[in-house]
Amino acid sequence: MTPTTTPDPAAAQPRRRKPGRAVRIANVPWDMYESVLKAFGDKRGIRVTYDRGELEIMVPSFDHDRGDRLLAMFVPILAEELGVPVLPGGSTTLKLKKVMKGIEADDIFWLANAAKLAGVRDLDLTVHPPPDLAIEVDVSRSSMKRLAIYRKLGVPEVWRLKDDTLTFHVLSGKKYQIASHSRSFPLVASADLVTFVKRGREAGDQTPLYRAVRAWARQLAAKLPQ
Repeated sequence: MTPTTTPDPAAAQPRRRKPGRAVRIANVPWDMYESVLKAFGDKRGIRVTYDRGELEIMVPSFDHDRGDRLLAMFVPILAEELGVPVLPGGSTTLKLKKVMKGIEADDIFWLANAAKLAGVRDLDLTVHPPPDLAIEVDVSRSSMKRLAIYRKLGVPEVWRLKDDTLTFHVLSGKKYQIASHSRSFPLVASADLVTFVKRGREAGDQTPLYRAVRAWARQLAAKLPQ
């Protein structure tokens, strides 16, 4: 009589990857990359990156998302108080087949080019301008050269938060240069903004922080020419 075994239900299930971890796959054709994007659809608890055949799938951690959310909340406040147009794009996929690159930032914003995206439902970088600003939070980030991808896609500015350091990368010619002040918000210094990020990470209720950012932004607005 042949003995029978009972399959382990846990073993039959795919292993769930822990937040903050990334899976990288080589030799992936462009069509397969687009199939992956379609397969995930609106399940945007992940970030998918593509660079000339290299595909990466990442699940952000709680600490990662918290830093991202703080910076993303600051941008509309700054835009409103400093009189800058703003159109949030969330983590919309940015991809361009001719350079074989695609990326999903933690958050993107159209500012100077906000009006050009009015009424747009499906982003096409062969027709529409790239976002003016992308936010990247480096917590257990990948080894992929993300700034190089943004550069090829023509994103003028990237805010990059790593631990308690915030750097503004501004596109100058064909390279990013680290700048003390934002290109999109010339009165905003990275050193000032990261102070609010640190406060937000330690606080529970974020409402007082948003009020503080708004009050600071109004002080900056008072310096603008009338």
